[in-house]
Amino acid sequence: MVATIIYWGVTCALIGWGIWSLIFSIIYLKNKENGNLWFFAILNTLALLFGLLFWWVFNNHAWQEYWLVQATATNRLLGSILIAYVVLIIAQVILGREPKIKSA
Repeated sequence: MVATIIYWGVTCALIGWGIWSLIFSIIYLKNKENGNLWFFAILNTLALLFGLLFWWVFNNHAWQEYWLVQATATNRLLGSILIAYVVLIIAQVILGREPKIKSA
């Protein structure tokens, strides 16, 4: 039971943070504040690394039983979220570049 609660809690937290990051990325693009996208790209990279570690542990039932005493079944949702994070990070890095100021 604890493993299931932790799994779905982390999954929902990753979804929530991804949506929050996407909304603010759109707001910053609309306001032409592209430099702020780099900050979100860094935070999303940290979230991606945490998600990959979490996915790695939860895809091995022996590790789940070692750390959480019981195991839970996983699904493809977490993997899809991590792929969406990779796409979001790449988009934030590309769109976060500031145009060079032309000298007189």
